[in-house]
Amino acid sequence: MNLLKAYTHQVVSYHPPADRDELFAEIFDELCEEYADQCKNNPSLSEAAFLDANKQHPMKYATQLATDSASYLVGPQFYFSFLSTLKTGASLTAGIYLVIAVIASLGSANQWRTFYGVLFELPGTLLWVGAVILGIFVALEKGGEKATWLDNWKASDLSMADSHQSISRSEAFFDLGLSTIGLLWIFDIIQFPIVIGADHEWYGSWMVLIPDWCWIALAALFIFDIGFSLLRMTRNLWTTRLRLTTIVTNILWIAMIGFIALQPQLLDVTGPVTEAITDLVPILNKTLKISLVVVAAIVMWDTVTHIRRLLNPVFVDGSSAK
Repeated sequence: MNLLKAYTHQVVSYHPPADRDELFAEIFDELCEEYADQCKNNPSLSEAAFLDANKQHPMKYATQLATDSASYLVGPQFYFSFLSTLKTGASLTAGIYLVIAVIASLGSANQWRTFYGVLFELPGTLLWVGAVILGIFVALEKGGEKATWLDNWKASDLSMADSHQSISRSEAFFDLGLSTIGLLWIFDIIQFPIVIGADHEWYGSWMVLIPDWCWIALAALFIFDIGFSLLRMTRNLWTTRLRLTTIVTNILWIAMIGFIALQPQLLDVTGPVTEAITDLVPILNKTLKISLVVVAAIVMWDTVTHIRRLLNPVFVDGSSAK
């Protein structure tokens, strides 16, 4: 029943999270009964053939199941298509702005001001993108068009999702941006904070004291996270493989962060410095270590959450599937 589960997961993913468990149990039971009835007359009937012959695109089915009180901005036929297009458009726009911000900052004397200056224009652009997408779908609705892009769907197009939890595009974009900035910092293309590496009478020259292999490992993890974030932005639902990859990556990050936090001293300063900055070094080291412990705890919580959902992926008839 894996394909039937995948279809049901896809259907309920378009509905509010609070309604998904109950709706999943209802739809999955109904699909299993229909499939079992047809298998009596055709024992060789596959799940894919059953879905192709009897069910519409998951988005169309989800639209039919929406309550009468649901808020449709562009009409029920296009509502979920509109939301999907809006999320995709927002993700692509944000990704393009991130690339532009990085490129613009590389050629600027004040890299961080340029970087944030470009991103400051992102909200306005997102509003325009949202308005254009809304206008297109309103025009389709008023013109009596049909959502023909959903008619050529086949069950073979389904991904084997392990739950009906949607992958957060905003979370994937945040990870993409963070990993990109981290990688650029490691390659010394941008500096953060600005005082690190600065040559000033008061600041001195700051150094991060970790082994060379740590820098190589961090760069490799950031590169992988960039690719994995882009992959997640193209997917709709969590799969077992995606969760396992996230868990393994998180464990590597926890190990790396823990190793760095255990270093006797993370920051040091050389060159002509004042007594005030010398006294500040121990405070900065302690603050940085506490910050790393907090980050490790957040990553650990995310890892535990994925493990729990991996072990209990489906909610059926009031109990977790094993």
